[in-house]
Amino acid sequence: MSDKKRILELCQQYTNLTNDDIEKILKMADVVDIMVDFLECDIFIDVPTTRKDESIVVYHCKPKGKSMYWDTPVGEMAKRENEPGVWHVMSTGEHTSNIKAQTQENRYVTQDIYPICNEQKVIGTLIMEKDISDDIEKNFKLNDQRQELLPSTLLSIKSLNDYLDDAILIFDKDGFLQFKNVKAEILYKSLGFMDEIEGKHYDDLTINEITFEQLLVDEGLNFNHEVKIGDYYFLMKKVVVPNSEEKIAVVLRDITQIKDKDAELTLKAVAIREIHHRIKNNLQTIASLLRMQSRRSNNAEAKRLLKDSMNRILSIAATHELLSKQLSDAINLNQVIQFVLNNLHQSYSDNNKISLHYVSNEDFMINSDHATVIALIINELVQNCYDHAFGENNEGTIQVKVHKENSKINISVIDDGAGFDFSNEVKNSLGFSIVQSYVKDKLKGTLQFNRLEKGTDISFQFELQNE
Repeated sequence: MSDKKRILELCQQYTNLTNDDIEKILKMADVVDIMVDFLECDIFIDVPTTRKDESIVVYHCKPKGKSMYWDTPVGEMAKRENEPGVWHVMSTGEHTSNIKAQTQENRYVTQDIYPICNEQKVIGTLIMEKDISDDIEKNFKLNDQRQELLPSTLLSIKSLNDYLDDAILIFDKDGFLQFKNVKAEILYKSLGFMDEIEGKHYDDLTINEITFEQLLVDEGLNFNHEVKIGDYYFLMKKVVVPNSEEKIAVVLRDITQIKDKDAELTLKAVAIREIHHRIKNNLQTIASLLRMQSRRSNNAEAKRLLKDSMNRILSIAATHELLSKQLSDAINLNQVIQFVLNNLHQSYSDNNKISLHYVSNEDFMINSDHATVIALIINELVQNCYDHAFGENNEGTIQVKVHKENSKINISVIDDGAGFDFSNEVKNSLGFSIVQSYVKDKLKGTLQFNRLEKGTDISFQFELQNE
């Protein structure tokens, strides 16, 4: 089987690449055949498989000179943990150069990795490897010399820094890295830096567009700010080390999980708002059906009962209407009451000689459960005024007053009508039962009836709970 047919077979068996994607990979293989003679290095093409965090080698082209590989790695799987540089390129679509790695034959190589794209999608990586095994011993000696140059103060805190969750990097006045802790080493390896990063320049290690010169002069970077690379988020802080060869310290904190959690909570909040919106719509639909049923009825008592039920449903809908427009569960009580009163005013629009007013001494928030209870209580009390307080004249004023003093709330429904007798019929009505039960059981409050010289004052008091 030819190498090109092998590409087709592996892509079809192990990947989700489309026929158009595979055609791009085959064309890249043709280009590799030409490149390898000029670059004198081993060149590979890797593509992501259907398994998470795993890619497969689908093509390998050896130079005419000596290759580092006795056996071809075509068909072998590469996991993210073993090839972080490859996965960094696949995730970001940005090429990575001078990555150090170790082959199966225990040879040390440097990798230049480039994305292979089909339109805006990364479908694979092109990896060029050069043998640098002969340079490793020299590099180790340079690293030892660099370690000797570290100030004693840095060496004394090195063991402590290795226990920190933040990545710490300290650069000299020229921008070369002189110190890094274990967390920084792990972080940069996850970003595809497989070789030793100490001694590298800041500009080769930066995870944003800021150069070392900009870092020196930008005072704003002394404060925390977010940077993003690929799927990772970091909180970055610059610390100037005065009177020291180690001029700049950079602290990086991985906040990816926090950002992901914030996004998750936002999505949940949006979903909850949508639920409240749908509940409100459903309640309004039920009220509309009751209104239609009322219009079809010729029985006055049936019309009254349907109207009462419709107003109760709409008073409950008031809370869901407000919750559908915000993220928190706390609701402005004034807005809830005004919603209920506006609905009642429309419901009793034929009684245009009765005016309805609302007075409150301040705005305050209340939880949604209590808001719904209060909406129902006020709905019943105001309905009662419309139905019984003004007799045949149907003329007068209804006031709803809310007074907050410290943690105690007093809500009054006052009319200036002829007054009405709290007979057994009234006391045994559904509306009165709702008021008594909800004030006592839901709000843990008290209910008072006061006959005025002209009209009636019905009020209830309760403690505002701390949310």
